[in-house]
Amino acid sequence: MQRNIKARPRSGKETFMNRYWMKGAGILIFTSAITLAGCGIKNPEGNASSASNAPGTSSAGVSRASFQTEYGSFDLPSGWIKNEEHSTVDKPLFVTKDYNGNGIPDNISVEYGTSHYTKEQAKEFGEAVLKQLTEQSQGEAEGQITASGENTKSGESVLVYNMPLSDRVCTQYYIVGDQSYVMVYETNVSGSTSCDSAAEEIVNSFQWK
Repeated sequence: MQRNIKARPRSGKETFMNRYWMKGAGILIFTSAITLAGCGIKNPEGNASSASNAPGTSSAGVSRASFQTEYGSFDLPSGWIKNEEHSTVDKPLFVTKDYNGNGIPDNISVEYGTSHYTKEQAKEFGEAVLKQLTEQSQGEAEGQITASGENTKSGESVLVYNMPLSDRVCTQYYIVGDQSYVMVYETNVSGSTSCDSAAEEIVNSFQWK
């Protein structure tokens, strides 16, 4: 049976972040981790830690620095750093290290959520997400939302949704777990393929704990 999807409540800081960094995109009310009706969102206790780097390295520009969270880890792409101002305790947000604070930059956020779907129900979960995105994007998307699937290098199933807006392209990657998922949300303002590559590196390198 199809389950509805709704956004969870946000903190004031997260609301500001979405209004500024995702300005003009009404459909992005669901860019936080979504929750299925009847099963509230659950974030793991504790939150994403700072990037864990090898001795003598820096998170600002070292390729393949590992970013650790309560639920898993992923590679932090070279040239990308955590933006402390717009990150929340349960949603780290990353920008390029040369961002000077002006305007809306390319950015990538990572967030954990739970659902009633198992890994084997990835298709049903994907259909529920697409239905909700389609309903909420009416009048906002500058074209059709496209959906596809792929696997991480460790074999995890990933659902990918691409949404073109008037001034940016937004891509949601759902890494499907057992009654859980991790959403990597890419906001590509510049149109740069390097932003796409960075998001794909985070997704492809993700490993559950």
